[in-house]
Amino acid sequence: MEFYDAHIHFLFKCPRSDIERILDYLAGIGLRGFDACVIAEYPSDIGTVHKMVPEGYHKDITLEVLDNQRDPFPLLKESSQIKIIPYLDARFIENNIEQKIDMYRRMGFEGLKLLYIPEKDDVLITRGMEQAFGRTLKQSEMVTSLLIENASSRDMCVLIHIDLRKYGEFVEEMIKSHPLTNFNIAHFGFSRRAIAPLLEKYDNCYTDLSSLIPFIKKAPGVYKEFIERYQGRILFGSDTLIGKPEEAKSALDFFLHYFDDQELLTKISNENYFKFHKIEKA
Repeated sequence: MEFYDAHIHFLFKCPRSDIERILDYLAGIGLRGFDACVIAEYPSDIGTVHKMVPEGYHKDITLEVLDNQRDPFPLLKESSQIKIIPYLDARFIENNIEQKIDMYRRMGFEGLKLLYIPEKDDVLITRGMEQAFGRTLKQSEMVTSLLIENASSRDMCVLIHIDLRKYGEFVEEMIKSHPLTNFNIAHFGFSRRAIAPLLEKYDNCYTDLSSLIPFIKKAPGVYKEFIERYQGRILFGSDTLIGKPEEAKSALDFFLHYFDDQELLTKISNENYFKFHKIEKA
């Protein structure tokens, strides 16, 4: 089966020379395209970096790892079988926003990835923007709004990690203010109840299945009903690190067994990816 992954972090501990082997492995399991989130700039203090990374990933995020992926473009060309769409992970960008987004767009970044955690998050165990940057909630809203505005004006789509239960009004304002920009609110925005009205009201609002497998296993029928209802706006996503390609395969294997409707599976893992990116399917 050919599938597309809307949520992969381009982070790896292996030598850069191993990326070709990893991409060959992914191509071998049927992956034909993915969105690669790249942290192109970051603080030199790993303590500050970790304040904006969920604790479970701290062992995978070092300054050496970040330096390895800083210029991903030579590596993105290693596979002729996989089309990779680079996303600028802008969680550490807070000044000279217009100039930086313009620069990164010219470099070849086609999407914007945002980790919107303006306050401490005890579930993800993340310190958030307030402690990392000393910003108030309003200041984080302003910075994030500017990032989205400048990305939108340059035809970049947006992948955003945000808890709709806390910050739903803010993200709705962003979606409404940029109707020509497609937004992927990752992980159902942590709330089916909160994301449903956004999917109903805004044609440019999408979401992905990344990191939801543990929750789906607890209530498979409830999730299947929701997915079937909003099947035109849901993307397959693994939320894996490129250095751990077996996790993308594990996510794919789960959904291959979870969906008994081949047409639905094809829509979510293939067709919706093209629609979200406004790509004409060959």
